[in-house]
Amino acid sequence: MTNPGRQPTIGLIWTQFSAYHVDRLEAVGRRLAGRARVLSVEVASKSATYAWDPSGDVAGTEKKRLFPGESHEAIPIWRRFRTELKVLRQCDVIFVGVPYSEPDIIALSYILRMLGKRVVMMTASKFDDFQRQASREYFKRLLLTPYSAAIVGGRRQFEYVRFLGFSNRTVLPGYNTVSMERVRQQAQDGGSEPAFDERSFVFVGRFVEKKNIERMFEAYARYVHAAPQRAKRLNMIGDGPLRAAIDAQCARLGIMHMVDFPGFLPAAKVSAQLARSLALVLVSEEEQWGLVINEALAVGLPILASAEVGAREALVRNLENGIVVEAGAIEGMARGFARIGDDEGEWRAMSEASTARGWHADTERFADAVELMVFPGAEPAATDNARFAAEILIDPSRVACV
Repeated sequence: MTNPGRQPTIGLIWTQFSAYHVDRLEAVGRRLAGRARVLSVEVASKSATYAWDPSGDVAGTEKKRLFPGESHEAIPIWRRFRTELKVLRQCDVIFVGVPYSEPDIIALSYILRMLGKRVVMMTASKFDDFQRQASREYFKRLLLTPYSAAIVGGRRQFEYVRFLGFSNRTVLPGYNTVSMERVRQQAQDGGSEPAFDERSFVFVGRFVEKKNIERMFEAYARYVHAAPQRAKRLNMIGDGPLRAAIDAQCARLGIMHMVDFPGFLPAAKVSAQLARSLALVLVSEEEQWGLVINEALAVGLPILASAEVGAREALVRNLENGIVVEAGAIEGMARGFARIGDDEGEWRAMSEASTARGWHADTERFADAVELMVFPGAEPAATDNARFAAEILIDPSRVACV
């Protein structure tokens, strides 16, 4: 994979760094310290999609921000490609988290492969994200030809990448992870935790159609009106284009007095709010993964999730650390609210199960996958990755095709 006696250089590139990306990069930096040079490559400081705070240093790695102060979408494609290639051609292995459909990334993957580099795709996509077209899927297989391997989130992501032509290429789970240590420390810094009766359900995310917020509120209203004296509040962390429609719906359903809207919050405040909550609610119609579930496990929150959420197989065990429903099952969601919110004993059992599930959600699983791509067979990464694969129902013998 690399020349004996020479320390390899690896690069990990994303469009923009959030706290999640920094978590993963720092885990890789710790894991490969003294064995590899790690470049953290951030294309731009901001984007039109996410209003994340600018990232700072990334411990254990050499951070390279290619276009400081600029928005990714405003940078010409050719300029992006030229700058990305200049930095990444010095690497032996390149891990690509920018969408593979971006024109500069298409060209970059082919050129880097021609230069003898190993290019690894990182993705959370799964087949059921939306309606797929056969011709488009065939074209994707051609776009992905230069990639030597892939790191994916869980079982559905694994099967989709295999479908896209990776049947004889290494595919490892562990991509969608968050630092359990960071979230827990931020939660502790946020103050003491309230009693069961003082906690609220919590939603964290953008107010957009795919989050299925309209049905979620229909279900929450049924729960509130069925037992108004016992009903727990709902905390809606985030904002977005549906905010006005959400306000109108809350007023129509008679639940405005039960719902709080603190707006978008920085990562540290989200961690603190999660630690003071009753359960996380994420019942999206479309959700590639849902990293807020990882954060919720860090502080032991039960999860009310839809089956469509990509993190479901890896992080949510139905009736163990949460409840899984279909995105269209309004009555099922209402019963989920009641089951978690009305029984403190069951809530505590689910909370303990969520804490135990945190091993699967932690950035160490991502570091396992990256380490194995650079140093195949390394222990204990190989054992831990095989355990992770087996526990999310991926046959470990299928993850490491050389």
